[in-house]
Amino acid sequence: MDNNIFEKIIKGKNIDKISSEQCLTDYYMYQGYNIFKSVELAQNNIINFVEFVNLSIKNSKELNVPYIFSFASQNIVVINNDYFIIKEIWKKLIVLDWKKFEQLSLIIIEICFGCIETVLTQSIIKDGRLDFEGKIPINSISTKKTYGFIEVYGVSTRYSADVGSLDMKCFVLFANSKKKNNVHPSQLFMFFTSSDFTKSSRKKLIDNGFIGLNGFQLSTLIYEHKDQLREKSEIINELLE
Repeated sequence: MDNNIFEKIIKGKNIDKISSEQCLTDYYMYQGYNIFKSVELAQNNIINFVEFVNLSIKNSKELNVPYIFSFASQNIVVINNDYFIIKEIWKKLIVLDWKKFEQLSLIIIEICFGCIETVLTQSIIKDGRLDFEGKIPINSISTKKTYGFIEVYGVSTRYSADVGSLDMKCFVLFANSKKKNNVHPSQLFMFFTSSDFTKSSRKKLIDNGFIGLNGFQLSTLIYEHKDQLREKSEIINELLE
């Protein structure tokens, strides 16, 4: 089943839920079947549809992003309208000026991840590019005393195409260069992109223990922290208006 089709038939309906059979009927009609064939296909595939939706919800939760639907049974599917709001934010994020995207990345690590002493480096390094850095304090929950820091280094790319293996290879080389003289300080490496990662570059992220956030994940963070982010930057208003 194609999520793009579900998105097209649901978007703009301004409803919170729809019967599973009607949703699936609309799906097959969008594919070009007549009403009678669409109803037949819907009735015969409801169980597969529910399994598909619930698996998609599970996978989306693992990525910390919303899915088109938030619940599915053989009788009804509940629409997640936040999904469509966040998708609109993502569309604006993709065409955002690259300098603003870097500034936004810095604000995200401050507000969403609690980084301090953040700075845009805007520097070209030997084995790649570094766009932002900061520190995450390790605080006691009860006393708020600080017991250490995690150094944060990141790249912020406002791409239209997906981030490929070459970009990720450079980032891995840079990360390895930060560990000198057998000293391994607490470090976190983050790669932000307005687009997405190819399958191979995503694997490199996972294999190296890096955090990679694509445009939809970043848009979700922006939406979830919109009130706090508005106070820090006018860029957020451009994305939310």
